Amino acid sequence: MNLMRTNIIKIIVVCCGLVLLLAPASLAQERFRKSAPIPEPLGKLRLPSVESVRLSNGLSVAAVFENSHPFISLELVIQTGESSSPPELPGLASFTAEMINRGTVAISAADIEERVEFIGGSLTTTVSLDQTRFSFIFLDEYLDQALDLLSQMVLQPAFTEREIVNVKRIQFYDFLEKRRDQDQLARRQLLRLLFKGHPYARGFYNEDVIKNISRKDVLAFFQATYRPNNAIIVLTGNLNLATASRKVSHYFNTWRKSELERPALTAPLPNTERRVCFVDLPQAKDVTLFLGNVIFPLDDPDYFAFSVLNQVLGGALHSRLFMNLRETRQLAYFAFSEIEFFRCCGVYAVKARVRPSACHDAVQEILKELDRIARERVSTFELEQAKSYLIGNFPILVEKLDDLAACTFRIATHSLGSAYWGRFYESVMGVDAERVYDVARKYLLHPPVIVIVGDRSVVIDFIDRFEKIEVFDAKGEYRYTLTKGVVE
Repeated sequence: MNLMRTNIIKIIVVCCGLVLLLAPASLAQERFRKSAPIPEPLGKLRLPSVESVRLSNGLSVAAVFENSHPFISLELVIQTGESSSPPELPGLASFTAEMINRGTVAISAADIEERVEFIGGSLTTTVSLDQTRFSFIFLDEYLDQALDLLSQMVLQPAFTEREIVNVKRIQFYDFLEKRRDQDQLARRQLLRLLFKGHPYARGFYNEDVIKNISRKDVLAFFQATYRPNNAIIVLTGNLNLATASRKVSHYFNTWRKSELERPALTAPLPNTERRVCFVDLPQAKDVTLFLGNVIFPLDDPDYFAFSVLNQVLGGALHSRLFMNLRETRQLAYFAFSEIEFFRCCGVYAVKARVRPSACHDAVQEILKELDRIARERVSTFELEQAKSYLIGNFPILVEKLDDLAACTFRIATHSLGSAYWGRFYESVMGVDAERVYDVARKYLLHPPVIVIVGDRSVVIDFIDRFEKIEVFDAKGEYRYTLTKGVVE
């Protein structure tokens, strides 16, 4: 019995000794787990420079030398978008751009497609609120053929009545198809409401206006806006500025400049009152949420601090919105935030896809997260995680030729200067928690416009929890207002 007691005491003493010996190591491991590792030194950001020149006819030419791809990117940007469409003919800018692809006086629309395919290329047209962009990517040995084709399309468009009828039909059915996309429908409605009364609102028309466009309207808009002193050509690939300007000048030298009416656009005021809007989309199974408000333009000094803020809020799977709405509360299938920029302003938006029964609670949680980031300073861990993501992801964003061309396009059209991306690391690293707090209070304390898209017959019992909600149809037209579930 005494021997057993002695052995037990020895075992206890040994165990206590082991605990004391291992305690410092355990504490060190715990400290290691709670401390962020020291980041690796940042590698030098090696990005090609943007060189530019203005030709005698006013056409701006920019070139980015990049010889790691067998392709060349050719961007023709007309500095006119939907905000310049006549108030009585919204959509005219998009219609005119589509007609540029529909044949010249010497080449049919089918021949244009064949020529693009022959040089191993792709040609896409994008019309935004501020610009019209023709993006042409092709094998670098066919630069002359690409410039020749594009110059004929822009300098000698046919605008035949037959193609006008075809484009009207195509755009009509394209609208009907896009209306089934809940996310796109919600985004358009948010921007339509934020830009109400502003020239930008002309970009959010519906298919009813297309039938009013005539050949005379297209021709007048083309002659007034498609001018070299209203255009930029950006070439990215294995060529320098001297070669680019010489080639462009050869094919576009007959393009004549003229006086332009380009009224300055002032930024719309941000929304200042709580506003909840519901878009009825029959047969929608889930609900899409879009919340947002007007912020600064791309060249504003607040850009980098707000980019870090956006990353903390909802820029990735580990950001606050996703972790709260999906992982913790299981209200949403996804929840993210994003920033979109135009010439005179920007818009931040939070988007989420939720179950119909969760739409009210999801909106409340999003509003809480917006309020929290504007009331409390972000943690050091969140701040460094966001900055590391932005810095690590930036080289990937310009790795592909078309992505590099898009970045060059933004620099050229927003007059950011060629040093803009060279200062990216430095600008992001200089953002601290106080700077994020300042921009959050500056922009996020204004109540966002809230857009909810879903099937009214499914969500009616859940949206009546909102105090007041405006109801729109899928075309974006106002129908009525519900106040505490009662139609006004």
